[in-house]
Amino acid sequence: MDKILFVMCSAFEVLGMHNKVKMHCCSCEADTWQQILFEKSYQYPSDEEYEHCSKSILTECCGCEQPHYRYRSWMQKKDGTEKNMEDEWVFPPKQLRKKPTWYRGFAFYSVVSTAGEGSTEKEYVWDLLREIHVSLENNCPRLGVMGLRALLEHIMVSKIDDQMPFIKNLKEFQNQGYISKMQKEALGHVLEIGHAAIHRSYNPNQVELIAALDILENLIETIYIFVEKAKQIDRNVPKRKGT
Repeated sequence: MDKILFVMCSAFEVLGMHNKVKMHCCSCEADTWQQILFEKSYQYPSDEEYEHCSKSILTECCGCEQPHYRYRSWMQKKDGTEKNMEDEWVFPPKQLRKKPTWYRGFAFYSVVSTAGEGSTEKEYVWDLLREIHVSLENNCPRLGVMGLRALLEHIMVSKIDDQMPFIKNLKEFQNQGYISKMQKEALGHVLEIGHAAIHRSYNPNQVELIAALDILENLIETIYIFVEKAKQIDRNVPKRKGT
């Protein structure tokens, strides 16, 4: 049969608990019962021993009403046995790590404060940081550490003249007072894991990506967030008389 065989099942056609499934809710940040709004299975006929199958489900959390889409695919024998090469994709993805409290505010300030002026340093920093978070949420640690390496280089070069190579930039970054000795050592590890992923086929795990992200977000907070907060404090605090 040349046509794709599929089975379509709507939640409105199913009774009782069969129209619900337990899944992780990105809004509740927990496994919750979710109403199945739409479900569709595909089976792709093949002349080979194995055939490709997939299933899509659209659900709504019974608590917060957040919608979710889950797609699963696998290979199986024609008799339905020996499933392998299973893969699953969920949107919105499960957050392995919460974004920092300043994340949304930094994004808003970076874009709105420069409206009509084209891309700026802060806007670029936030945009690349956003892409790194996407790689974390979608289990792409190699892309994540490569992005961290690129972001660290951009921040350093935007503050100091490019010294070439990375290690000299990092040393000059410290000499000009942007980071401490301990931060320099920590950021050196961020650079190294990025180098390893690019040049030595290293595949970091999610824990390593999160640790490297923690280090770089601490730098971003120090250079961009704390500086603005300090200026705000200075504007509000009354000056001493006679100064």
